[in-house]
Amino acid sequence: MARVSDAQFSKIPDLIRASFQALNRLVPEESKLKYEIIRMDEFLAFSESPTHSMRSVIMLLSAFRFLSYKELSERLELRICLGIGPVEYAQDHLRESDGTAFRKASEGIGMMKRNQRITITSPVKTLNEELALTCSFMDILLRSWSDEQAEALFLNLTGKNQMEISQLLGISQPAVNRRLKAGHSDTVRKFIHRYETLLKPESQK
Repeated sequence: MARVSDAQFSKIPDLIRASFQALNRLVPEESKLKYEIIRMDEFLAFSESPTHSMRSVIMLLSAFRFLSYKELSERLELRICLGIGPVEYAQDHLRESDGTAFRKASEGIGMMKRNQRITITSPVKTLNEELALTCSFMDILLRSWSDEQAEALFLNLTGKNQMEISQLLGISQPAVNRRLKAGHSDTVRKFIHRYETLLKPESQK
């Protein structure tokens, strides 16, 4: 993450909040993320549907990238550990909740290396091994995104086609195509699809 001034840092909570709001406005109900900002640059988020959560997480990462650049002219990135499992003690406030998913996420974020942007951890060892490999490749893509590529990918993951994105951004369809290709949108979709396949109930048997 870029070094920011105190004035810029004070805007981080609002940028995190804006990223969640942008995501939740454009995704179906099962993909929405409940969230709480617990410190200036730390947050908790919860998905009712683990299978649909990865698309939302990637959209959140891309939203923060382009919104932070628009606001601060800095290339900032979120770091996320997605914990998978039951929530045995669910409360209205996420910070008061507890369970396997929360503990796995907490353990995972503590073990993340400085250059990592996304990790996933679950109670299943074989699942963790595959997800660790795929996340290492996804990390490379995340770090390579420009703010323009991140914005195009965000909109594309909502289901909008290239013509619709071009109209929203005020650019040509070929320009959208170039941004999506440079952001490796096909690979991003394969990553999401693989995660969703692994998380389907029949895959856990």
